[in-house]
Amino acid sequence: MQELAERRDLPTGTVTFLRTDVEGSMVLARAVGAGWDAINATHIELIRSAIDDHGGMLVRTEGDGIFAVFPDAGAAVAAAIDAQRLIGDHAWPQEAAIRVRMALHTGEAHRAGDDYGGFEVNRAARIADAGHGGQIILSEATRTLAVDALPDGVLVRDLGLHALKDVPRPERLFQLDVPGLRTEFPPLRTVGTAIGDVPVPLTSFIGRSREMGELLELLESHRLLTLTGPGGIGKTRLAIELTRSRSTAAPDGTWFVALDEIEEPALVRSAIARTMGLFDGPERSAADALLPYLADRSALLVLDNLEHLMGATSDITAILRGSPGTRVVVTSRSPLRISGEQEYPVHPLEASASGAHDSVALFVERAQRVRPGFDPGPEAATIAEICELLDGLPLGIELAAARTSLLPLPAIRDRLGARLPLPGAGLRDVPDRQRTLEGAISWSYALLPPERQRLLREISVFDGGFDLEQVNALQGGADVLDGLLELVDQSLLMRESGNEIRFRMLRTIGTFALRELEAEGRSDELRRQHALAYLELAERAAPHLPGADQPRWLDRLGLDHANLRAALRWSIETGDVEVAFRLLAGLWRYWQLGGHLAEGASLATGAMALPGAEVRTPARLAAVTALGGIAYWQGRADEAVRWYEEELALARELGDRAAEADATFNLSYGAFVREDIDLAYELMDSAKNLYIELGDARGAARTEWSRATAVMSAGQVEEALPRFEAAARRFAELGDVWYHAMAVGSVAWARFAMGDMVGASHKFAESLIEYHALRDIGTTAISLQVASIVALEAGRPEDAAVLLGAMANLSDVYGVVPPAGLAWLIKSQAPDERVVELLEPDVLSAALERGRRLSLDEAVELVVRIETELPALEA
Repeated sequence: MQELAERRDLPTGTVTFLRTDVEGSMVLARAVGAGWDAINATHIELIRSAIDDHGGMLVRTEGDGIFAVFPDAGAAVAAAIDAQRLIGDHAWPQEAAIRVRMALHTGEAHRAGDDYGGFEVNRAARIADAGHGGQIILSEATRTLAVDALPDGVLVRDLGLHALKDVPRPERLFQLDVPGLRTEFPPLRTVGTAIGDVPVPLTSFIGRSREMGELLELLESHRLLTLTGPGGIGKTRLAIELTRSRSTAAPDGTWFVALDEIEEPALVRSAIARTMGLFDGPERSAADALLPYLADRSALLVLDNLEHLMGATSDITAILRGSPGTRVVVTSRSPLRISGEQEYPVHPLEASASGAHDSVALFVERAQRVRPGFDPGPEAATIAEICELLDGLPLGIELAAARTSLLPLPAIRDRLGARLPLPGAGLRDVPDRQRTLEGAISWSYALLPPERQRLLREISVFDGGFDLEQVNALQGGADVLDGLLELVDQSLLMRESGNEIRFRMLRTIGTFALRELEAEGRSDELRRQHALAYLELAERAAPHLPGADQPRWLDRLGLDHANLRAALRWSIETGDVEVAFRLLAGLWRYWQLGGHLAEGASLATGAMALPGAEVRTPARLAAVTALGGIAYWQGRADEAVRWYEEELALARELGDRAAEADATFNLSYGAFVREDIDLAYELMDSAKNLYIELGDARGAARTEWSRATAVMSAGQVEEALPRFEAAARRFAELGDVWYHAMAVGSVAWARFAMGDMVGASHKFAESLIEYHALRDIGTTAISLQVASIVALEAGRPEDAAVLLGAMANLSDVYGVVPPAGLAWLIKSQAPDERVVELLEPDVLSAALERGRRLSLDEAVELVVRIETELPALEA
């Protein structure tokens, strides 16, 4: 040992500390007994000679431990290598083979009398404690200074980040692999692997509390959890937050393995191994070392972006089988489809223009990062619209929020609404695919084989959800179910819940695919095929509206409302009069019964303004019939009559007897409105004769109901009532359920006029319930005004006001106005005036407001409750 006088010359400043000790020295001392001191002295002398040879200075010895210092890191490394070789070459007694662990750390030296003090000395000791006999461990500081001066053949192996006792931050440690010396050792004896390999996000995590709770529960019971979803939906961030929340439950660490830049499945195992600190050595590769390394460990692995490396699933299976304590979280566009996998589809953040959601909170928080003090204020609704246009995808929302420094909110909304890209570049410190939402989608698109890319482009013409039947029609009748399911697997398409085989594409993905289709030059071709597919659906549904099967057909058309609208708009935009007129004819009853008349009227106006629309064709005949019906149910009687007059003229001109019968029947309504009862009777008789000639029993029965209406309007109530009752019976016999509901309502009308308020109320409630059961939204809505009369007869004026409020709001929503007959009844009973007389102004106002907040279903439920409190109807 150096004399104390010599140690006063200990170097200061940046130095490299060497710490060594004998592995298992206590066991050796007991085994050797009195001979231990001599063995230990020999070991110390061998190491000291190496220290001296390379310019080091022995600071002190502590039993079998040595503490030395070097002014040069390269010299310290050379001394450690030589010392290990000397120890390895020495002939030790068989029962006392010495193995020494060594650690080198470079740091600032602080003298403490004749010794060193300070944190760096302790750090060197903790590093030495982590090693094994025969191993040389380097701190990152030493490795940086010595790596360019290593002896020939010596390699540095990265062992990863490790938590050391009393050291505040994880340390990255390295091992020297020296030719001729042992290079394979057990895992370092550290406190535990650090969670530092899981990225620490620089932004706050907003929302997803329900998902986090579900995922934490699933991770407790499943060892392989795959988060699936389209690009930009937030899988990576959710996986990071999940694993950070559970890091303490992984004794051997939580490791985040980014795979987006790995191109070959065969490299995945190596990427995992390197992330965990295993590197290629002379005896085996890092990939080969992974499974033995994990065998008795309990780690949590996050494999991010695995979708393009599905050939590596066998490696994941091997890890799970070979390491019972390890759990794996995967993020991928598609599930792995291997045993033990628990898939968790990640859905968009809730986003709708109807209220504040996590998507809006995310937008505001990210906008405040580029515009400090940003306050949405009155523009909160605009932000909600933006989030809805972005499908609630977090990446899209964050990118749009970043544009608030460049564009006002309405401009962002309008560009997204027009499917235009937002200007400006994304973040520079993220992968290219995350700089724009289009980049994220393009990444997934590029992974598809050409035939699936083509299918995705072609189905981009659909708006919202779509049915397998229409996709097959688009493909010329070919069954493409397998292709669609593959796109679902890749998170580029979503399967809608329900019994039908339906799919839905996020608007953002559809926008990307549509641009690709337009670039291919096939957009017009596919849009026409789309329009023809939905024309076929509309014309197949039309004969059932109205009818006994109308609930099913209303539901079916309702599922594709957006596609039907898109098909009609396309035909108008391209000037295809034939398709536009046929769609009008096929859809007008759906608009009337389903509560979409305002939209239908607007589209009809656009179609009738097309060049060539004036040509007198069967398609125009069908269209003017539809326009007459729309005008009738919107309370525009004079306009309806004008269309019905053209309908009759065109039907006769084209020789269409069925259309002539319908037109004659419709025109009888015009005569009725104009109070020309004789002409109304004449037209009804003509229509009846035509229907009988055609064998249309339902049409003939409808003329009898219409005649009863005219009789009623003429004030002949006692004659009208039995006619209405007979019509109701006849409709029941014929299965004409919609007109049966209308006839029962007419019976109620007659009874009201005769003063039988209780009987009328019961019959009216029966009619309303039938309309509602048939999904006839429009007629049900306008009938709520009559329901207020029922409430008044039941002695419930406040409920009557509630129903009047409901009717006013719902008629507005559905764009309907009571037709002439119903308007007459309302005028005669004057429920609006009666509630004003019976209720205090504040009570009336509150009741009307409650009504305006009711849904149609809630309003009908109220009518049913009121009707049950009326006296029973006499037989």
